[in-house]
Amino acid sequence: MRLRTSFAALSLALGITGVNTSAQAQAPDPCTLYLCMASISGQGTPTGSCASAIAYWHIPFPGGLAIWTYYPVVKFWPDQSHDYRKQYMNSCSGATNTQNNSNISDAIMDQWGRVE
Repeated sequence: MRLRTSFAALSLALGITGVNTSAQAQAPDPCTLYLCMASISGQGTPTGSCASAIAYWHIPFPGGLAIWTYYPVVKFWPDQSHDYRKQYMNSCSGATNTQNNSNISDAIMDQWGRVE
């Protein structure tokens, strides 16, 4: 009971002082990104750990891999996004080290490279 009371008091104190523990997105390893994108492209089964890698694919640059401009109008740039995503994903040597992996990489880019 005492532990529960202490935890409640600590939670209240942190809330009052305004301590913020918001999560920040981190860039996934290019190999993780390759494997996760391959899994949603029919080359496996995505796992729960792929959620952040797949989200990173769609987050606007500079925090992610989707290229947008905001001035003078908001616009998504599919070709630039495709090139940037491909460069990032293929920086994993395993994404292109065999013909089969290169084919998977190309299939990922064909399906997802220009998607917002």
